[in-house]
Amino acid sequence: VAVAEGPSNVVATSSDGVNWTEGSLPSSENWWSVTYGNGTFVAVAEGPSNVVATSSDGVNWVPHTMPSSQDWQSVTYGHGTFVAVAGGPSRVVATSSGGVNWTPHTMPSSQDWQSVTYGHGAFVAVAYNSRFVATSSDGVNWTLHTMPSSQDWRSVTYGDGTFVAVAFYSNVAATSSDGVNWTPRTLPSSQNWFSATYGNGTFVATGTDVVATSP
Repeated sequence: VAVAEGPSNVVATSSDGVNWTEGSLPSSENWWSVTYGNGTFVAVAEGPSNVVATSSDGVNWVPHTMPSSQDWQSVTYGHGTFVAVAGGPSRVVATSSGGVNWTPHTMPSSQDWQSVTYGHGAFVAVAYNSRFVATSSDGVNWTLHTMPSSQDWRSVTYGDGTFVAVAFYSNVAATSSDGVNWTPRTLPSSQNWFSATYGNGTFVATGTDVVATSP
């Protein structure tokens, strides 16, 4: 499932990542992030917006309300909990067991939180124009740590025992086994790295007209 910014109400679904079918979200928003967990897709929007949408199949969507109107940048699922972080700068994070009813919590620092992921028993969130990273075991109580350098950290993912974060406007990446202690790495070129993910034994980072892979 992929969501579109715009504002737009466009969503697309695919069974193989090759052939896609267009569908409709319940409202026209700057849909920014979508995740899946416990039989439910959850999509959040920046705006600021207080809209969140859920779906059991990625096709039919139901709107719900976030606890406040924020630039919701990223949503993930882990340990039975959906977690959404907000940019801004903001100290707002929200959690939900099913994607419908959300509870607000407080991040340890006001930052432009851009991306959150889950792995190895921890939620990890990175921030734009910052050297801060935050970790939490439950999505409620967060601890602040530092990245190797201050960067426009844009995306963080987890796979095969490793957290990987990539930065915008740079060739900078970082890796960590626990989300607390980070090691700087170098991407093959300086790009607007937007997103990183993991699957089938490979990390993939996408930028403007470029993609990078790493085992």
